[in-house]
Amino acid sequence: MGRFLSSADFIAQFGETEARQIAGTGDFNTAEGSQINLAEIEGEIAFADELIAGYVLSRHPWVGEQDVADIPNLLKGLGGDIVRYRLRDKNAGTGQVSKTVETRYGDALKRLEQIQMGRLDLPRDRRDGDDLAAVELPESASDTARISGPKSKAAEILEGY
Repeated sequence: MGRFLSSADFIAQFGETEARQIAGTGDFNTAEGSQINLAEIEGEIAFADELIAGYVLSRHPWVGEQDVADIPNLLKGLGGDIVRYRLRDKNAGTGQVSKTVETRYGDALKRLEQIQMGRLDLPRDRRDGDDLAAVELPESASDTARISGPKSKAAEILEGY
């Protein structure tokens, strides 16, 4: 099984300041005195990887063969929300889990369930902004509503009235 998220992805998603705040060691009074505890982040990423695999791989086995750099951004984002919640929740419940963090965690679990059930699909290609294909618009003639099916019997029924 591949990895769905790296510690660099997590730090890029939430920023060094937050990563240092929820998984930091050293002197917290100065930015220079604290360091990000990558081992702590990696431990929570391992949990998130297993959780995501449990939801996703049965429906999308191709994801397990991908390198972490090629994992769809959707899964990286959901994984980041799970790791963030777990890191904030771990600190003896001192109120570091804000309503936003808790909501995003719950939403991540719901999205994973939707992927598992086939209600939310995963793109095979990552979209990072510059590789997006132009949106194809339908021709105006093919964009009109059409009624299909058998010929209407209204004329026959109303004949003579």
